[in-house]
Amino acid sequence: MKAKYLIIGAGMHGLSTAWSLCKKLKKNGKLNDNSVLVLDKSRVASGASGISCGIARNNYFQPCMRQLMAHSINLWNANAKELTFHKVGYMQINSQLMVEGMSQVYEQQKNIGFESTFIVGAKDCDKYMKNIFDDWQAKGITSILHEKKGGYANNTSSIYGLAKKAENEGVRII
Repeated sequence: MKAKYLIIGAGMHGLSTAWSLCKKLKKNGKLNDNSVLVLDKSRVASGASGISCGIARNNYFQPCMRQLMAHSINLWNANAKELTFHKVGYMQINSQLMVEGMSQVYEQQKNIGFESTFIVGAKDCDKYMKNIFDDWQAKGITSILHEKKGGYANNTSSIYGLAKKAENEGVRII
């Protein structure tokens, strides 16, 4: 069996790389039956990708992650049905200790056009949360970073959905 490109691992990283590579090869007229092969020692989603919690969010402290995560979340949203993605948003709810760091994350999100809301101050945070959950009772909350496009995916189902999308683009999985 021959392949121009061999990718090891049929988890999130391997399958998404293979899927993207096939789309690029197809766009450039260079895709054929032996272009991309994904090889896994057991089966699709048998490693960490099949057991992870599947949260898609963009509130990492590393600025270099911001655009990558925004791109990833856009892909999750665009392929929600196939990847079992549930766009429910994501909230980082903090005490005073985290206000400065989350403020920086929010500013970086705004700079790249990533939709989120940042609430500061205990009174405003309490009001914001009670508008969502009328029985909200938590105390000591002084900031909330609410990402609108984040959410979660069903771990194994999302990886099988990704495998199907990759195969539909021309990826072979063994």
